[in-house]
Amino acid sequence: MKRLIFICCGFLLFTAMTCTKDTDSDHFHIGFYNESEYGVFVEWSLEHPDTTLSRMQNVSTPGWDLYVESGHSTRNALRNTDSFETEFECGLDTLCVFVFNADTLEFYGWDYVKEHYLIAQRYDLTLNDLYRLDWQLAFPPTPEMRDIKMWPPYGTYDSLGRRVER
Repeated sequence: MKRLIFICCGFLLFTAMTCTKDTDSDHFHIGFYNESEYGVFVEWSLEHPDTTLSRMQNVSTPGWDLYVESGHSTRNALRNTDSFETEFECGLDTLCVFVFNADTLEFYGWDYVKEHYLIAQRYDLTLNDLYRLDWQLAFPPTPEMRDIKMWPPYGTYDSLGRRVER
């Protein structure tokens, strides 16, 4: 009898510790607004601190919902089958979001862009960053985004996504 109680307690403890989906959360999507003069592709990764693009598939493959036209916003470019909050609850500490210039991808091709790390912007976001930004990102980064970790650093682009000489 003690053995059965021990097994039941162990099972309850084990199931209580597993990480499950929070289906009531609305944070399966992160909004993205493209304020630049050109179209961009957006992709996210849970691989931090590995910010190389080695595991990433071609983001410009036709049919993907990763493209955001100049001056447009979308709720679908950044989406996950688990809520992003759940990913953080399950041990994620940084969500990487990559922004690629669509013209660069078209001109050079994905393999060259990946090999030479030709990203327009990378955001390294914490859960607190996402809450503070109300689950909305933009390119180029807005003044509200200045304190998040990003590469290249805040101030690299003007309001239209053109590089600023420093």
